[in-house]
Amino acid sequence: MANPLTVITNLGSRKNGGNELQGVVKRDWVPTGRIDFATKVDRNDDPTQPSEFKLLVEEHRIIESVAGNEHLEIQWRLAALNEAKTVVTQYHKYLKDNSLIKSISDPEVLAPAPKDNGAPSAGSERRDWAKRQKD
Repeated sequence: MANPLTVITNLGSRKNGGNELQGVVKRDWVPTGRIDFATKVDRNDDPTQPSEFKLLVEEHRIIESVAGNEHLEIQWRLAALNEAKTVVTQYHKYLKDNSLIKSISDPEVLAPAPKDNGAPSAGSERRDWAKRQKD
């Protein structure tokens, strides 16, 4: 008979292909709606600097074992393009619904008015020329 510790170690060291439960898939992988981001972070990295992120999606499935017990398997995977678009669309909708997006016409977004230094601006010269043309 094999040493129980050896059997447990062998079960735990199997790669993904050999670690799957024996049984029947009752419900295949279904997205849970939870998302997360992943990136490579070093302790010395500045968290305020831009970085590359990967969108992760959680999904689960239910497997019935040979003994009739249901097992819930959970995994995180990289998001597909259509899932990433859905996240961005929902985020923009949230910003718009909560008045968190500034439009170009908002006073806080507009550039400050130019200071009058006594010299005519290029815009005023064009308006004066256009006015003279009409007369």
